[in-house]
Amino acid sequence: MTSRDDLPEVTILCEDIDQERFIREYLICCGLDDRKIKDFGNPKGKTIKNNNALIVKHYPELIKSYRSRNYRNIAVVVMIDADEDSLDDRMRSLNIALDETAGNLNKDPRLSNEKIAIFVPSRNIETWFHYINSDISGQEYNEITDYKDKKMSTKERIELAKKSARILASEICPHGLDHISLPSLRYACRELQRLKL
Repeated sequence: MTSRDDLPEVTILCEDIDQERFIREYLICCGLDDRKIKDFGNPKGKTIKNNNALIVKHYPELIKSYRSRNYRNIAVVVMIDADEDSLDDRMRSLNIALDETAGNLNKDPRLSNEKIAIFVPSRNIETWFHYINSDISGQEYNEITDYKDKKMSTKERIELAKKSARILASEICPHGLDHISLPSLRYACRELQRLKL
């Protein structure tokens, strides 16, 4: 069993406060101390024309910093919505940003021992929230419909993100990947294994 002191310090790069609170709460549910979870200058509440472009722009800088300090027990979590693109398209854009040659060959430039996890909610993080909080078993879920509720306050969205993370960690993940219907969420669960929590 891993002690809390053995768990890495994690830096999060994501699009908005909903994603940041979701990731943070999930990591806390995994046993990380909130003080060991850092934010890589995420936009949180700022109006930005294209949050995806912001993530792609800062991803190489974050990974360069990670690699220069990888002798320490650190990890990175990146989250970027797929929006109208596919998970593969988003991953490819990040791979190209990090290493153009490898990315253009559809190769992931992350090394197998690097604690770098990338989550790509399809269509967006609200798709995951809708799935996680649904009480209807056997319901069809898709990653095309935009489930974003533009009427929710920031406080309500933050609470939904935290609640969703807690349900995912305590009720969904323990049952294994086969019980998860959303392909992008199954992919994220596999990515999470890179962090070695």
